[in-house]
Amino acid sequence: MPVPLIVLTNGRRDCLEQTMRAVRRHLHGVAHVTIVDDTGDADHRAWLSDTFTADVVPVDPDAPAGYWRAMRTVWGIAAGERAIAFWEDDFVLETHVDLDALTAVLDTHPYLTQIALLRQPWFGNERTAGGLIEALEAQGNEFVERIDGERAWIEHRACFTGNPSVIPAATLAHPWPDGAWSESRFGRDLFADPTTRGAYWGRRADPPRVRHIGHQRAGTDY
Repeated sequence: MPVPLIVLTNGRRDCLEQTMRAVRRHLHGVAHVTIVDDTGDADHRAWLSDTFTADVVPVDPDAPAGYWRAMRTVWGIAAGERAIAFWEDDFVLETHVDLDALTAVLDTHPYLTQIALLRQPWFGNERTAGGLIEALEAQGNEFVERIDGERAWIEHRACFTGNPSVIPAATLAHPWPDGAWSESRFGRDLFADPTTRGAYWGRRADPPRVRHIGHQRAGTDY
């Protein structure tokens, strides 16, 4: 069953155009698209509506509201859904992904908090280690590859990530925290339950499925 795609943007038109073009080409199983806009700019919202076939929801119609308020808007839109696909505006999908396969794994493995798509190494420690997962392993986190027929994913308890992912209803039921470092604090809350696991889609040998292109952070209150 298709799931909604919610895309969070901060006004980087060039990034969003690349991201949405790749999503339309490679992402399958999307029910409908909602763009959450955190610019507070009516002209930008008009451009979003004219450019993309999507609902456009402002976080605040008059001013940028910041990351944690934007994520609360995402959570509000997602209320009642069995799962959503979440995307920030600077991640280009580079290969075909079928959301039905990811949601099928989430349905049968309810301890998973999300299934994310792996990006290329971005930060210095990731480039030094040779990858995002390798950098997290160097910090003492364990990653375990799981295989179920043709589907494979890599489980961990390292973090919750705002990188592209499918997020199930059980995770969406947790309130998004306010204030700084909300993403990491949200993850710590999820993993307070020792049975929960996060996941990256695919096998360890697979190349990254998304490419991060946002060289300058546009949002606030991360």
